[in-house]
Amino acid sequence: MTNDPILELYNHQFAIISLETTGISPQHGDHLVELAIQTVNWNGELLDSYETLVHPGKDIEGFQIHGITDDMVKNAPSASEIVPDILSRLNGKTLVAHDFDFAVRFLEPILNGNMPKLEGICTLKLFDLVAPDSGLRRLEQLCTYYDIEFSVRHSAKSDSLATAKLFSILKNLYAQQNEIEDFVENFLHLIKIEDCPKERNIFMKRKEAKNIANIQKNKLYDLLNRLTSSAGDSVPVRQYLNVLDRALADRILEEKEIFSLVDLATDYKLSKKQVMEIHEEYLRKLIRIYLLDEILTNAEMDDLHLVSDLLCILPKELDLLIKYERTKIPITTPGVQKQLKSLTGKSVCFSGHLNCKINGQRIDRELAQQLVKERGLIVKRVVSKNVDYLITAHAEQFSGKGRKNRKAMEYHVNVMDEKIFWEMIGVVVDNE
Repeated sequence: MTNDPILELYNHQFAIISLETTGISPQHGDHLVELAIQTVNWNGELLDSYETLVHPGKDIEGFQIHGITDDMVKNAPSASEIVPDILSRLNGKTLVAHDFDFAVRFLEPILNGNMPKLEGICTLKLFDLVAPDSGLRRLEQLCTYYDIEFSVRHSAKSDSLATAKLFSILKNLYAQQNEIEDFVENFLHLIKIEDCPKERNIFMKRKEAKNIANIQKNKLYDLLNRLTSSAGDSVPVRQYLNVLDRALADRILEEKEIFSLVDLATDYKLSKKQVMEIHEEYLRKLIRIYLLDEILTNAEMDDLHLVSDLLCILPKELDLLIKYERTKIPITTPGVQKQLKSLTGKSVCFSGHLNCKINGQRIDRELAQQLVKERGLIVKRVVSKNVDYLITAHAEQFSGKGRKNRKAMEYHVNVMDEKIFWEMIGVVVDNE
């Protein structure tokens, strides 16, 4: 610690933790089912957020006030798997929790001797110091008392965010009533962990778990899991898509329609992977239709989510498909349109690895060729006298090394930097 208490507070970070469990006592068989940690500084700024469901290793019995079910934790990590993520977020910080003793009661067995006895700040006890004899104890009561927004109760993430706001208010009130040195001495319990593991960012959030659980209840999902794991030689994409299109016309998959799809897949010995690829292609085509005007309305997004659920495609996979299809939309500014018109029919050849990315994904050769063809240009695999442009990631470092480069120099082919080329044909790439 420094000798300046104000500087000490300003540089300090706090790990605000909240848990959801199956009961109140790990000694009597209760387990952790959800955990969230919010890292904040003295000013209350959120520096890091972590949340995950936790597989308890046993069935969740009876009604639970937090609403977490066996289906939701089925694919969640175990407590032992998230230990590195917990330790890395506690190391060098002061632990804060509402009802600190309850949190520690479940944390210490999980951490299993990886650190000394946990000490930290209990917002319930801090509130008793700031507002004695109030009679309030529950987190939602204190949030109401201080007018803190508290939308979702008994959710580790919501509770931890509310606790962070509550702590920010309480520590300021305490600091006003007492000396700063007093707060530093009594409350800054710095957690030091020797050989602290690096965070692994293993998690399963509630929303994702609910989406997976809903898909797994889908009759089609159950039947697809029974398909062979080995791929068939002949893939009847058109036949399957025709059956699928008729079945989804009313946006309801009836049982007889599901069996028709599975029977078709079985007859052609399709694997689950092949069927899911066809489902993705169906969704791609629907996205392309909706993107013809370059806008996805709320109604269109609702329909895409409905169809993706019926086809057992997760929302995050739908989001990736939408991002991918958006990259195919040319920019309709007059300058780009004029440029594209002048380039129509021109031939290009790519040399070496491409570096540009779209939405964080590097443009591979297959995507590059597709983007070029959709904009009316011709892709050539080899450099010849008929190639108009050679596209390379580092045009400024162009040399005669490599067959394509030598041919480009020999035939006086225009060499263009990859990023400039994408901009010229209206493809928006990430800024790096």
